Amino acid sequence: MARKGKVSDKRSQEIEKIERPIRYRKYQQFFLIVCEDENTEPYYFENFVDLFPEETLFLKAVGTGLDPLGVTQRSIGERDKLYKLRRKEIDFVWVIFDKDDADENEVKIDRFTAAFRLAEEQSINVGYSNEVFELWLLLHLIDVESNVPLPRQLVYEKLQEAINLIEGYEEFEYIHGRKDIIDVINEIGDEQRATQRAHILAEYHANKSPIASNPSTRVHILVQELRAWIKYYNWEPEK
Repeated sequence: MARKGKVSDKRSQEIEKIERPIRYRKYQQFFLIVCEDENTEPYYFENFVDLFPEETLFLKAVGTGLDPLGVTQRSIGERDKLYKLRRKEIDFVWVIFDKDDADENEVKIDRFTAAFRLAEEQSINVGYSNEVFELWLLLHLIDVESNVPLPRQLVYEKLQEAINLIEGYEEFEYIHGRKDIIDVINEIGDEQRATQRAHILAEYHANKSPIASNPSTRVHILVQELRAWIKYYNWEPEK
């Protein structure tokens, strides 16, 4: 026979989290982020969710495993789903994808270019990285030369090297696709410096097409926007 008694506070909170329905129409704004990666990228953006007070800004991050054009097409479908739940236009829609090997052949080049064209037609913001999202994570730790192309494998290697130089992380092993890299960057990285570094890269490549802008990333623009809304919704008048 089960023992009688009250449910613990922790258990009660877990039950409430599971059973309490999302009141979509109560939220003031909706922010949709659709990512190429299925694990690391959505997990990174999900870390912003709890920074917003309840029922202010609804942030949803979706991982897809698709190429840039596929990500952009998926974002339209996800936007339509949220629209049906909210019955209002979705305020912000972003797609996050990488250049990767998009310049490998004509088909990939065409699909990469088409992703930008479709995003513009649909008023969707693009947070691309050339070559990979992990460049944004690397910028939390070190400077990157604007005029020297940085292949993705070298980004991964530099990321692990930079982390291993930090006391307490000498044995950390970076494994591509694992979420723990986000936890590490959040602990030891400097987001403000990353934003400054990303801006320098963006300025250097300003007159180039995204496919030719290696190394560069626009993730910092999205992060700055999220930080601005976090500050807005958490503002309190001085006493």
